[in-house]
Amino acid sequence: MNIIAESILRIFNKYIENYKKPRRYGIAELLYPSEIHMVMHIGDNQGMHMAELARIADVTRGAVSQLVAKLEGKGLVVKVENIENSSKTVPVLTNKGKVAYYAHEQHHETLNHDIFEFFEGISDREFSLVEEFLGHLESMVKRLG
Repeated sequence: MNIIAESILRIFNKYIENYKKPRRYGIAELLYPSEIHMVMHIGDNQGMHMAELARIADVTRGAVSQLVAKLEGKGLVVKVENIENSSKTVPVLTNKGKVAYYAHEQHHETLNHDIFEFFEGISDREFSLVEEFLGHLESMVKRLG
């Protein structure tokens, strides 16, 4: 049992370490996780204004404004007039932003491929056991937060 607990702790620690690192997503600039996730929110919710993006991303409007400003500075986003309300602007991905968006999607597809490949080789019973364990682990992590 200790081996599994230690392995999980190593995985969490490595994930946290890797999660904080900025990465290149098909562009020259390094993007932090918060930045690429905002790129993804903007790309997935075209035409959505800052307050709606804040709600979806579960962050404050101020955080969205700061991230959008950083993304504008890196040339990934521009603000355009909202078609429905000319007093508001909405962030829109530039071509460079779209490159980062699609590169991030590809990154996730690569990760998912490795996981899917593993699960193709196990039985339904083994899959159910893994699924049950992950559900328990997720509940445990939620209780800690």
